[in-house]
Amino acid sequence: MGNNRGTHEGNTAEIEFVKKFNINKKSEKFKNYLSKFKYDNIDDIFMVRVTTKQFSKLSNQNVMTRADSYLIKSNDLKLKNLLIENDNYLDEEILKSNNIGFQYIEFSGISIKMSDSNNFQILKMTPDSFYKLFNEYELGAGASIYCKKEEELEKNNSVYEGWHTSKQKIIDKYNKDIPSLLKLNEQISKAEEILIYKNLKNFSNKRIIEIINKDNNLQEIIFNGYHIYEEPYSASYFYKGNNIIELTYIPFLVTTGSGRSKGNFTIVLKPKK
Repeated sequence: MGNNRGTHEGNTAEIEFVKKFNINKKSEKFKNYLSKFKYDNIDDIFMVRVTTKQFSKLSNQNVMTRADSYLIKSNDLKLKNLLIENDNYLDEEILKSNNIGFQYIEFSGISIKMSDSNNFQILKMTPDSFYKLFNEYELGAGASIYCKKEEELEKNNSVYEGWHTSKQKIIDKYNKDIPSLLKLNEQISKAEEILIYKNLKNFSNKRIIEIINKDNNLQEIIFNGYHIYEEPYSASYFYKGNNIIELTYIPFLVTTGSGRSKGNFTIVLKPKK
């Protein structure tokens, strides 16, 4: 699936979900989700699509948030006409441009995915944001290493540099786990070098998964966006396949981002298919 098509379809899924909720919020389908929140009148509750970027404490910049939509509470009389004009659709720009008064409902954020899609990113980490979560660069460098083609091995020098580390630091840190790393300082064949780097990459990917799986705080940051976004921009819920479920954990894979060949090093977590 191409990025443009995926983005378009993702946007459509979000828009349709917001409309569906605002039309049918009293239906049985949304009863369990709405039961998690305190309010006096369901007629004052509305779903709003996220259309702004918000500050992330992880990247220290404004980014797209984990939530694609969230609930607000409002008795602003202008909302009724706005819903009619916009076919029950609301987003942040509509609220702002019409000066609508409302309250955020915290922890109501929903991550919305197309019903047939597993092709989305859970989290993309630059070297610096990776360091904030894992407290080291070497693990990210190991997961980013080139280890398939002999002609690509020289690119690993840029991997070390991009991850603010060095080959020697990686050898010193992991040679007890991967004794063959010590051979990287010897005269060895390209084929043997590839095997060593494959071991390093596999070890690094597994170690990242193990660290995440043992750390609840890390899971909250990665899967929900808790601790890094202001409310309501974390995602406490997940909408896929016509169901809203609580978002706690997504089985995932560790991959490298598409910019590696251009020197833009990232570690990307994606759902297992």
